[in-house]
Amino acid sequence: MKNLFIAFAFCLPSMLRAQQQHQLEKIWETDTVIAIPESALPDFPKKILYVSLIDGGGWDADGKGGVGQLGLDGQHYDPNWITGLNAPKGLGRYGNRLYVADISEVVVIDIKKGKIEKKIPIEGEKGLNDITVDAKGAVYVSDSRSGKVYRITDDKPVLYMDNLPGANGLKAIGDDLYILAKKSLLKADASKNLTKITDLPNGGDGVEPAGNGDFIVSEWQGYVYYVYADGRKELLLDSHLQKKNTADISYDPAGHILYVPGFNGKTVAAYRLIASPGAVGNAGGASAGGPAMSNVAPRVLLTDAVRLVELKKKAEQQDATVLPLVSGLRTQADKLLDMRPISVMDKARVPPSGNKHDYMSQAPYFWYDSSKPKGLPYLRRDGERNPEIYTITDHRYMGDLDNASRVLALAWYFTGEEKYAIKAAALLRHWFFDDSTRMNPNLNYAQAVPGVNDGRGTGIIESIALTGIADAAGLLEGSHSWTMADAGALRQWYAQYLDWMLTSKNGKDEHAAKNNHGTWYLAQAADFALFTGDVAKARELAEEGKKKMDGQMEKDGKMPLELARTNGLGYSTYNLQAWFKLGTLAQLTGTDLWNYQNKEGAGIRTALDWLRPYALGEKKWDYQQIGGYKKEDYYGLLLQAATKYKDSRYVDYARSSGEKGNTIMTALLYRE
Repeated sequence: MKNLFIAFAFCLPSMLRAQQQHQLEKIWETDTVIAIPESALPDFPKKILYVSLIDGGGWDADGKGGVGQLGLDGQHYDPNWITGLNAPKGLGRYGNRLYVADISEVVVIDIKKGKIEKKIPIEGEKGLNDITVDAKGAVYVSDSRSGKVYRITDDKPVLYMDNLPGANGLKAIGDDLYILAKKSLLKADASKNLTKITDLPNGGDGVEPAGNGDFIVSEWQGYVYYVYADGRKELLLDSHLQKKNTADISYDPAGHILYVPGFNGKTVAAYRLIASPGAVGNAGGASAGGPAMSNVAPRVLLTDAVRLVELKKKAEQQDATVLPLVSGLRTQADKLLDMRPISVMDKARVPPSGNKHDYMSQAPYFWYDSSKPKGLPYLRRDGERNPEIYTITDHRYMGDLDNASRVLALAWYFTGEEKYAIKAAALLRHWFFDDSTRMNPNLNYAQAVPGVNDGRGTGIIESIALTGIADAAGLLEGSHSWTMADAGALRQWYAQYLDWMLTSKNGKDEHAAKNNHGTWYLAQAADFALFTGDVAKARELAEEGKKKMDGQMEKDGKMPLELARTNGLGYSTYNLQAWFKLGTLAQLTGTDLWNYQNKEGAGIRTALDWLRPYALGEKKWDYQQIGGYKKEDYYGLLLQAATKYKDSRYVDYARSSGEKGNTIMTALLYRE
């Protein structure tokens, strides 16, 4: 096999880049060795792309086709993973199954075994093209020749929609199905009502959500567009003169990486989507140029990447409003340069496993019961923290690592001084990688209740700090001190932790929680899925958020399960923080939780508005709040809401509160 090569170059002329808000930067491209690739679908835990290989005529039942595997770095191409297909095109995945559209049948591949499990014929059709799978596992396949879309459940196909001439690209998001039919990008809702989003010059092939209701769309002729929710388009890529037909694309919203099969060009390429300041959304990505490339948004999930780019450019221009913030950030980071590395090994107690590498903590609201022998089992006092919990350091130290890594990473991003990246990288390696100090990727022994259990599902709420650490690691990408190997190793650790969350008893218990614990579970799991590149799982979790919201919020926005707590105001705010994070992450998968309303007509904004007068002290709180309340927690939500809902009144509310929170971090992270 010929050597594959890596190339770094902007794919659009500089004049065009200056006129639009999104561009593509080529990361790598293979040599012309890929046997007519139609679709490329990433499997991030395995660090590969599944590539459908036609290797013959586009509609010929010649047995030459198959599915190959290509490394996510563009290397290590295996064309013989699955052979004996005809002209395979669209790929879709659900769990261990890979679905392949192959002219007149959908081929089901067992991924673990690397073998064809079965073939599902679609009677009367000879033009099966693209495939998408929804969060529940229903498979949709288009037939371009008959203009139909079929839905497959329990391996049984039924006609879903017809009268769609040229039906090709498909993407299932929630209850909606996005369809490329001839020159139109259409949305079909749950009732199959069609809405046109935009028209394309030649006719679409692949469609991928880019967040905020926006899409990336390819045309087979060799064009890729960024399509805004309002139908506006920006040309991202034009390869038609090179005879590279841009076929069924895939997009990683966490890494902002677009994978493009070149069809007749016999190549597969990876591009990073870059958003310029002022662009809507969170597109962007780290680049080899590091912080010097101030137009490149960092790879973050919960942080406003475009805002960071704007502030960085202002700092470079010596803007008087930004320089004090950078100076203050530098002061905080300088104090952290002497911070000793911390780890789960620092705790004095040993977990029940006998392995100090396992995380351990004690339930905060349980106390010694003097009426029982040896005080066991402990007695619950909701809202009253037992000081015993602080004798086990894992929870506090994970929070300290979160804060330190984010401050140091931001300091490196804004100043370019490598000393901050060196320190952050050392702290992260000590906690996650070093053999003598690394944390095992589980929370089996979190929030144990003495005399009752060794750990509970509720303890998973203590790993929220990992979401901030993931953003810190994303900020560090591009520094000399945080290598690609480091980034890959951390994602592998997160993938193992996510698997534990999804499969363990503790994880399943927390997943089922109906109150803030359930919301925070979804927020964490979605974050970790995006961080590790499992966009399908992240989308599934985001969609699940709708059901969670259905059971949490009343018509006026009250959240009864939080109001029942002894600190109802604090827990209502805490749950809203989880919803804001989940909403931000869901947006990256194409799911809109910000504007979703449950059967009561309530949603995130309803809950925020109901809580506002109480959180800001304008109305008397009628429920329990036995502890103190941090108004700064709600202050940050108001600033985020102003951006998400495009309503400046939320900024006015925040200013009128008299609260400024952590001034430096608040000003850096939120738009005031």
